Amino acid sequence: MLQTFLYFLLGFLDVIAILALIFKTFRWPFWEYWPQLTIIGSVLSIASYLNRMVLDIPSYDLAIQFSLCILLLRFLVKVRFVHAIDVSAIGYLAFNGILILVYFGLLHSGLVTTDDAQQPANWGTFIIQLSCELASYTTAYLLYRFHYGFSFIMRPPHNLYLNRNVSGFKKIKTIVNTIGILTVFVSVYWVLNYQESLSILLLIIIMSLAILVYLSYKRDLQD
Repeated sequence: MLQTFLYFLLGFLDVIAILALIFKTFRWPFWEYWPQLTIIGSVLSIASYLNRMVLDIPSYDLAIQFSLCILLLRFLVKVRFVHAIDVSAIGYLAFNGILILVYFGLLHSGLVTTDDAQQPANWGTFIIQLSCELASYTTAYLLYRFHYGFSFIMRPPHNLYLNRNVSGFKKIKTIVNTIGILTVFVSVYWVLNYQESLSILLLIIIMSLAILVYLSYKRDLQD
């Protein structure tokens, strides 16, 4: 019972950490949207529990969560669909990059083992989650504290029915986003099956995130 409670709680905090990274990266007011974010965190943590503990499909969990996050940002926070994909890609890539760095640190310190990363819920898993959440919240706070981030995507709610022509720059960014999304999707599978390849996955995540941040920076300069 306690482990189930902790699974829901830390799953909820995982999602809120991702949303905090998204909102602070794009300079959106986090607390103003707390009711919507609470719903998103609750829905995704329940979905994760069903995926991992009931349906036994952990390899698909992150892909399902990612898709739900996009849809909930679209319908609850009123973010345009294409922007919901953009911000979700950056948020999930950042969170997964932080997760792997934290995992490496905990692994080398002896606090967790490789088996802990492969288990859906145990005390080692909870240590990894909590440490990653603390690192993510700290990163989000530093973005806010030192006024880093981008402003080219206006704060929600957006005009969801405004049609705009897709520029060449936007097409390139969409392709990079797709690569980033695929990286997010395969990350859990690699963690579960190829522990020795985590350094390669971390490099791919950092490269994808760096390209997305660079394109966002260029877009910010243009607007």
